[in-house]
Amino acid sequence: MSVEVELHVVSGPDTFERASFAVGSDQAMLGRSTECAVVLPDASISRRHAAFVVCDDGSLGVRDLGSRAGTTVNLVRVDEDETVTLTDRDLLGIGPWKMLARVTGDAPVQHTADPVDMSHDEAADTIDPTASTPAKKPDSSRADPLYATRASIFIRLKADGTIDRELGWQQFAKKYSRVIAGFARNAGLPAQEADDVLQDVLLGFFRVSGAFEYDPKKGRFRGYLKRITLNAIRARHRRKRPDVGIEDYQEPALPQDLDDQWDRQWTEQLLSRAMSEVREDVEEKTWRAFELYGIRGTPAAAVADETDMSEAAIRHAKMRLTKQLRAVVDRLRAEEG
Repeated sequence: MSVEVELHVVSGPDTFERASFAVGSDQAMLGRSTECAVVLPDASISRRHAAFVVCDDGSLGVRDLGSRAGTTVNLVRVDEDETVTLTDRDLLGIGPWKMLARVTGDAPVQHTADPVDMSHDEAADTIDPTASTPAKKPDSSRADPLYATRASIFIRLKADGTIDRELGWQQFAKKYSRVIAGFARNAGLPAQEADDVLQDVLLGFFRVSGAFEYDPKKGRFRGYLKRITLNAIRARHRRKRPDVGIEDYQEPALPQDLDDQWDRQWTEQLLSRAMSEVREDVEEKTWRAFELYGIRGTPAAAVADETDMSEAAIRHAKMRLTKQLRAVVDRLRAEEG
């Protein structure tokens, strides 16, 4: 059994940008040593910093090998010798780098980054009538009726009642504004134009919300929203096109890593929402211990002094809350892509 892994850098030094490798019966190490499968040339990186392994259930695992700078998965630190599952589109942090994981192979992969075809959807055509997307065969695995019933916010957008529609719209804007605006900035637009793209997308959805029907059989909402946002970015470029005198004018090229940047924005907003959801049911002291130990990497002894919790209780809380966060993130991905 083997798992194919690609690491795409979304922030950090440009001395390392991308790596592809397979993980099989032997672990694949990351570190400063040239013996590692992925060499990370930075003084903050340990010679043998972290390792990928295939777990007994076929999933991909990440271990920290006692590094100085630490390793994170979805913003949560990996304890030394702890094995944390890494799935497609998770964010891996090692030293100064933040990387997007692309995971394929024999391991059970639940999340895909494939583009979506909703080109015949009335809402999509109304938001941007110039949109054009080649038809793709729908993925039958995405036709889960439970998935359709979970997307309640899209049902609210279509509701006739004013209050239901307004609540649905507010939730929609709150959830996705950061993703849309951040993606536009990563596409090279200045802040003001990125805000304009955000307004174009949100107002477009608002205009058609009464007729909008989200059909998961045609693809994940994540891919659909990305296409709508790209259409709005291209439309803004077209508005700046010279009117006369330049027949061979071409629109500015978009960055090559836009797919990665979109998935980074999407994953970060999922993590933020998951953190907020899990925090609602956690005592303040326990959450503080998790923030200090699990996210900031403060030594357990120092956290114990501040929170009046035992080191064992701190580690247990970190393990429990990390598991809850993973469950929420997986649920949100199943609902929205």
